[in-house]
Amino acid sequence: MAVLAPSVILLPITIAVLKYGYWKHSSAKRMAFAYLLFSAFFNIVASVTTYKKVNNLPLLHLYTVLEFWVIAILFRCIFKGNRIRKLLIYLAIAFSIFSVIYIMMTDNLFAYNTLSRFLESIIIVGFCIYFLYLDFSNIASNESMFNFSVVVGLLLYFSSASILFGLSNAILKNRIFNILIWNLHATIMLIMYLIFAWAFLRLKKVP
Repeated sequence: MAVLAPSVILLPITIAVLKYGYWKHSSAKRMAFAYLLFSAFFNIVASVTTYKKVNNLPLLHLYTVLEFWVIAILFRCIFKGNRIRKLLIYLAIAFSIFSVIYIMMTDNLFAYNTLSRFLESIIIVGFCIYFLYLDFSNIASNESMFNFSVVVGLLLYFSSASILFGLSNAILKNRIFNILIWNLHATIMLIMYLIFAWAFLRLKKVP
């Protein structure tokens, strides 16, 4: 599952490329595609470094910060209000500063950044829930259905991630439970990628 789940990201990327003409003028769809490419790149780098037995946890710290920025920009494309769009940028800056301070104060560069991942997941889940609250009655349109599907995928993944990272210290103490939880996490990641694929697949040309 640890290999299968990251590999499935090729499916939504392929579908998005084939459907390029349907979404090339939409900023939200471009950012969703950018998120997939971003995740695929880091999945490849993580796999190569793991294969070569190189400690790639410093890479995870960088990935966490950049992922937050990518998703914050994605939400800026989805949300219309100026206040929440500004809030997303302020939060991205604050989260970046927090992540750097967290590493410096804990000397945690070569260890798993559970606190940063947990905080990132909680914030993203909050924005997902807020979007669904605003948009739940408006999913009939082409644009809104895409945004709705993508946000549901993010909500599913990051809600499970918040639990995983929040309980990581307890999980790591039990090897069997640890393997089970990480496989579950990989499965939910796979489902998120399939939801992204479905969102791109359903796109129709706008008259």
